[in-house]
Amino acid sequence: MTPLRVAGVPEPYNLPWHLAMEQGRFAEAGIDLKWHTVHEGTGRMCQMLRDGELDMAVLVTEGAVRDILNGGPHRIVSSFVESPLPWGVHVPARSDLREPAQLKGVPFAISRLGSGSHIMAMLYAERLGWRPGPEDLVVVHNMEGAAARMATGGPLIFLWETYVTSRYVDAGVMRRVDEVRGDWPGFVIVAREEFSRTHQGALQEALAVLDHAVRGLDHGVHTVDLVMRNAGFREDLAREWLGHVRWRVGRPEEGSLRKLMATLNDLGLVPAGQWSAVVF
Repeated sequence: MTPLRVAGVPEPYNLPWHLAMEQGRFAEAGIDLKWHTVHEGTGRMCQMLRDGELDMAVLVTEGAVRDILNGGPHRIVSSFVESPLPWGVHVPARSDLREPAQLKGVPFAISRLGSGSHIMAMLYAERLGWRPGPEDLVVVHNMEGAAARMATGGPLIFLWETYVTSRYVDAGVMRRVDEVRGDWPGFVIVAREEFSRTHQGALQEALAVLDHAVRGLDHGVHTVDLVMRNAGFREDLAREWLGHVRWRVGRPEEGSLRKLMATLNDLGLVPAGQWSAVVF
């Protein structure tokens, strides 16, 4: 059995991984997969990859590309979620902020530097006509940290996946005032370069198992029930989410990633980079 350490966020997008694990598909393929749920998100997983704590990870695409172009010792080995992520723009429910025009100059809560919440905050601020500095970024570590900060602090903006934050919106902790999506896939799978070179067979076997799991998913009652139980969604939200998400395991589409690389460079978040430096 080949050990394989993989991480992802605690969100329903990783449902195919969990189904394949529960069904013993990775073990059947000779892979001893150890899954790590990382609440802090992509920025934390990038650090774990750098520190050699992981072999592979499921990362938001913008965070993966940013980290790689800034020296991360890993590469994209597959697409995973082809549909762009819907990033909800949230403010404290008790604040007077109610529309995008009021948000220019308001600090952003981010999980950590280099995370998807950080990068999308920079992109959103650019669209509002300003560029946040370090003093405009408040590190809250995760979604729960953002909710706690919103309940006790001053005006703040927090970008996180729309469906996942719905429970905080429904509970009256956050108010969603806008939504933003990138022109690129939501999630990709990355692997450390060393692991890719020395365990190419196991990597391809793992991706083949995952591809089979993805192709087996439908929008039927069983899948809806799985999403409801694993994500805590209401039935209507689970069905809406399934109608939005598109999984695909395979080589990433080059055009969308080149567009992302150019966007990150324009924001001053990465040096100019080559496609071949990002994808294995």
